[in-house]
Amino acid sequence: MMCVAKPVRILLACVLFCSTALGAFAQTVDDDLRLDPALDNGLEEVAPPPPPSSRITIGDDAPEPVRRRATVEDPYAAPGIGTGGLRLFPSLEIGSVVTSNVDQTETNKKSGIGLRVKPSLGIESDWSRHSLTANVDFSYEKLVKGGDARSIDAGFDGVLRLDVRRGTTADIDWSYALTSLDRNSNELPALAESERLDHEMAGGVRLTHDLGAADVSLRLGVVRNVFGNVKLTGGGEEDNKDRNFTELAAAARGTLRTGGAVRPFAEISYVPRFYDKKQDRNGVKRSSQGVRASAGVSFSDDAIWSGEVAAVLEHRDYSDSSLNSATAPGLVGNVTWRPTDLTRFEFNAGTSLAETVSAGVSASTQWNAGVVATHALRENLEAYAGGSLAFERSSASKDVTKIARLGVNWTINPFMVLNAGYEGEFYSTDVVGGDFTDHRLLTSIILRH
Repeated sequence: MMCVAKPVRILLACVLFCSTALGAFAQTVDDDLRLDPALDNGLEEVAPPPPPSSRITIGDDAPEPVRRRATVEDPYAAPGIGTGGLRLFPSLEIGSVVTSNVDQTETNKKSGIGLRVKPSLGIESDWSRHSLTANVDFSYEKLVKGGDARSIDAGFDGVLRLDVRRGTTADIDWSYALTSLDRNSNELPALAESERLDHEMAGGVRLTHDLGAADVSLRLGVVRNVFGNVKLTGGGEEDNKDRNFTELAAAARGTLRTGGAVRPFAEISYVPRFYDKKQDRNGVKRSSQGVRASAGVSFSDDAIWSGEVAAVLEHRDYSDSSLNSATAPGLVGNVTWRPTDLTRFEFNAGTSLAETVSAGVSASTQWNAGVVATHALRENLEAYAGGSLAFERSSASKDVTKIARLGVNWTINPFMVLNAGYEGEFYSTDVVGGDFTDHRLLTSIILRH
């Protein structure tokens, strides 16, 4: 009996020890869960930011903690490469395009196949106070069947935010864009033998101060536009130096703090443009004085809506008395709507007065709008569909461009994404024989880190 009782006593002691340990562990877990009472409904407590110095909060008037949905880390997001206080996100896209109308003509359509290579690099800071975001990309597309056309696009942009003092920030932004205009474009002469390479360089500084009930900001900026020359069949070239100009901008903006996610704002800008050459190829003085005013709403700290949208009015007066003043009313903005965790809609709109060298035409007014809907079919598989409409009007012509898009993105793992899609372009113009339709099938593989 003693031989049997001793093992039983040992077994009972082990059970008692395990139950005690499990009880302590359960109590620890229970204590941890009680630290965040919002876990049951997917919400977490977030302490509100300290009030600006112009506000005084006493006793029961203190604001309640802001409650937001807990952020869920995306297991398929690219991890990036850490380098001290910066994280780099390199990627390489290799793809193909099949087009039904290589030359984008109304008649005598030719199909073609092209290859596309697009390396890019994203940069994000991990600093405790200031912040930096930047992007660099380059895209090269070349037809391998159906012609020898090519397309080159490149650019970089970035924003450096500095906390100057309590309630005051400075945003320093810069950008560069290289775009190529195909020799079949209606902006190029009929005898064009090469594409046109255009450059746009921009930079600015914005100071923003929190007044408590409102934010006010002042911005100074500059944009430089340079248009490349175009080689012509039979020799010679089209000289586009008379199109080069510099645009300055001084803007003031005020945004009301309503206490909610929707914040009304108004902005006014003075935007003069100065051409390198006093007169263009038609003997016209193209320099002008412009003003731009907008009023709208922005969405901040909201899980469903983000971005901003505004009504805008742009007006421009020209140095040459032969050019009439130009005015463009419209909408501008980018808004993202997330009705569910699986679906999002992205809206965009723009309005501008574009420069031209057409004789007797002061400017062309451009309006554009678009929407893209994306739905997650699985955690790593999403489908998208959308379209855009662009309308350009001047005293010389009216052009309409409609684009439809449809496709899927399949994220194999954090380092590889596959994409397949369709894009249709439908262009119409007052110019005889200028209409065209083009259907494109695109596939690509994106390698990233």
